[in-house]
Amino acid sequence: MKNKVVVENTLTPFIEHLKSAGYDVHTLNRNVNLRNITSDEYKAIVVSGMDVLSERETDHNNPPVPIIEARGLTPHEVQSIIENKINS
Repeated sequence: MKNKVVVENTLTPFIEHLKSAGYDVHTLNRNVNLRNITSDEYKAIVVSGMDVLSERETDHNNPPVPIIEARGLTPHEVQSIIENKINS
């Protein structure tokens, strides 16, 4: 079974890299549908920067998965972070 991740739709290189690595990638349109992620079916959420997250849209329980800031990282580095979180 593929691991599901959510990636901000503007992060095309990350989307393509994670898909090629076998991830089931779902896109996030900024933080518009972030509040709809209410289960741990996704292994991580990748955003361009934490500034895309609205404080009123998120709290420590929603979403209930790790949020990874891609700013300054390569797609491979983000994949490594996701895999470390999955395996820990």
